[in-house]
Amino acid sequence: GKVAQVTMLKPVQGNAIICDYAQDELVYSSTLKEWRTHPGIDIECPLGSEVKAVLDGSVQSIEEDPLMGITITLDHGGGISTKYANLSTKEMVQVGQKVKEGQVISGIGRTATAEILDAPHLHFEVIVDGRHVDPKKFFE
Repeated sequence: GKVAQVTMLKPVQGNAIICDYAQDELVYSSTLKEWRTHPGIDIECPLGSEVKAVLDGSVQSIEEDPLMGITITLDHGGGISTKYANLSTKEMVQVGQKVKEGQVISGIGRTATAEILDAPHLHFEVIVDGRHVDPKKFFE
């Protein structure tokens, strides 16, 4: 129930979801040429677009994932965390840093080799108590 009341800011200015959340079904990756689950949504937006924290929180991790590229995970407390992938830089925030809702944490890059054939986009995930949930549920 606690999650139902949470409303998140959109992480990027962009409305087209080019790959939807698919945890119970498989979606085809044209880049990897395979069917796989997709634990987040891919929001199309221009290269270099600002990526913003959707809620107040702190930086849990900053990774360079071989498939998803530069990935930043934010912890928002209450068992809620968000993950932002295919980013352009990891220089704007550091692990442990507190971030405010709307704060720019990175930009849109082309670092996700798993999604390189797709248009520039943010790969965005919401994790509640260790389980992925559909991020679209949190936007107004």
